[in-house]
Amino acid sequence: MDYFFRDRAQPVSYIMKHQKTPVRQIYGTNMQRAETSSEPVPGFNRDILQAWMQYMEDYGQTWLDDVGKDFFSQEYWYLFVITLVYHWRQAPLNISDACRSMKTGSSKTRENRLKKLLAEHWAIKVKDQADMRQTYLEPTEEMLLSGRKHFRKSLGKAVRFLADTRLLKGDPEPLIQNISGAIEDENMDKHYLLPWAEFLIDYTNDWNNTFKNRFHTEEYWNPFVYCLRGYWAGRPLTMSDACQCMRTGSNRTREKRIALAVSRGMLVKQKSANDLRTTLILATDALEGFLASHFSRTLNNILALTQRLLEEQGSSP
Repeated sequence: MDYFFRDRAQPVSYIMKHQKTPVRQIYGTNMQRAETSSEPVPGFNRDILQAWMQYMEDYGQTWLDDVGKDFFSQEYWYLFVITLVYHWRQAPLNISDACRSMKTGSSKTRENRLKKLLAEHWAIKVKDQADMRQTYLEPTEEMLLSGRKHFRKSLGKAVRFLADTRLLKGDPEPLIQNISGAIEDENMDKHYLLPWAEFLIDYTNDWNNTFKNRFHTEEYWNPFVYCLRGYWAGRPLTMSDACQCMRTGSNRTREKRIALAVSRGMLVKQKSANDLRTTLILATDALEGFLASHFSRTLNNILALTQRLLEEQGSSP
């Protein structure tokens, strides 16, 4: 198995300590890029960005562990999170807005997803007492309990990540203990979980805006990030590796995704200098720039949110 795949599961402490040899020093000048692509992104070095990428990948596993494979999709994530966010904001979420929150699928497909959520007792429909023509979506107690568990766990891990990378100013332990040990009530929901859920929605919106809604996270997050990290590590992915890292789709579907990304200038195919039978999949300068900007912006955003929570924690009586 490719070294990159063995290495990617290492903890943050490992990533922070091991700087890989640039790919251009291994494969020669034919793979050199513009000099700006090798410079650290302002504010964060490459290791920090890779650690942040690893955290976001781990977040996906946390979501899978908490909701199960039947609801493990980008569209159910949107529906689940939007429903909780509106509930915590005490704002009505009508059925049409709930369906629009899902980014892909026909109207029928979105309605079927919503029906599945209702059938599994994750949400209920509620009539507006002032206008019986209006129907809203509300989370059930089961969804609230699962949502609180998921967001508390993932927020605690985010704070721990920022502490491990030494980006946070101050002692994070009281905040971590408060997130994991506080009583589940409306104050916890609004003060901690709502801003964290809103950040995650902003994160996905930033990804979609970065790629102009052409490469949704469910299909392209892993191949894009893995190809970039493979390039940075000096061990570019093969075609097989790039397909293997995707979570969904048949082999043919995965190959088509790679082909589409190549046609739109995000990835490039190149024969291995060591074995002409092997095709390498490389991140282009454009993709490197998009991903570095996306992860830098979102890391700045979560750092600002967490720093605020930490400072409020310290000022509490």
